[in-house]
Amino acid sequence: MAAALLVLAFFHLAIFSRLAFRRQESAPDHDLPVSVVVCARNESLALQRLIPLLMDQDHREFEVIVVNDRSDDDTWEVLQWMRPEYPRLKPVNIQADEKFSYGKKIALGVGVRSAKYPHVLVTDADCLPVGRDWVSLMAAGFKEGRQIVIGHSPYERQPGLTSLLERYDGFSKAVQYIAFAQAGLPYMGVGRNMAFTSDLFFGAKGQHRHRQLMSGDDDLFINEVARANNTAAMADGRSYMTTRATPDLATWFRRKRRHYTTARFYRFGHQLLLTLLPAARMVLWATILYLLFTGHVQAALAGLAVELLVFLPIGMMAMRRLGAGAIIWLALPLEWLFLLLDPCIYLSTLIIKPQRWK
Repeated sequence: MAAALLVLAFFHLAIFSRLAFRRQESAPDHDLPVSVVVCARNESLALQRLIPLLMDQDHREFEVIVVNDRSDDDTWEVLQWMRPEYPRLKPVNIQADEKFSYGKKIALGVGVRSAKYPHVLVTDADCLPVGRDWVSLMAAGFKEGRQIVIGHSPYERQPGLTSLLERYDGFSKAVQYIAFAQAGLPYMGVGRNMAFTSDLFFGAKGQHRHRQLMSGDDDLFINEVARANNTAAMADGRSYMTTRATPDLATWFRRKRRHYTTARFYRFGHQLLLTLLPAARMVLWATILYLLFTGHVQAALAGLAVELLVFLPIGMMAMRRLGAGAIIWLALPLEWLFLLLDPCIYLSTLIIKPQRWK
């Protein structure tokens, strides 16, 4: 148990505490020109909600590039209809070609190539900014020569078990990748709220690398190019992009399975750290239970006290910084659930390969 406590102490005191105890407010940068890129496939209704909110951003110089990625609904017609009303809107069309099979990465590359400005901010059509300072706050992350800005994209709250699991999983993952980035160890970002320079994207061949993967290429792009000196993490609540909730448990399960296909491509050091954290949690709880059942009550209570008085409050405060709200009071039982659920989902990807996204 001592080894598990030491590992967890490192993660909580050296990494997660940066997010939990530091003020996360930032000063918006209203002046940096920014190209916002949105990749959309069959998202005509979502775009009618998103585009007016993007156009209402309190930022001096920006454009919104929407890449219609082989949609077979009326997405392209909606974009053409909205274009005269919004001069900043720049629709780009990709036509379907049965000879080629490719995912979102190509659409993103087309959008970045179409960008007028070197600083590119990306999101998805099913996301909504929480306020008018989203662009300016993400732009502020580029100060001091930074080339990558990692943002947060929480899932919208809906009633039911699926939303509870999805939101907790999203917040716990965000605590990890944002706190790691703040500690100088960036390892991933989400394509729903992320910014980078076009030079970095094309210099790393971001359009073409990992095209064979079904999801998570935004994770791997960040994992390859992000370093302590070129990456900023934005945790200001005004910089968030809320994401549409997953409709049902089966869809969420499939998405979780697809995401596991990318972790094996992370740099070895990141894989090691991300494996140590849940492993230490499992060892700690298993040891506490073992000690209780074998009569070593004092030792079990000592380990439990460290968890409940040190580790759990830090984790809850970090999640609260990211806007988790009341879900933090369920952090402990949900942690137990995911300690059992995540290995099962990962093993399922080894038995049945996830289907490729099209």
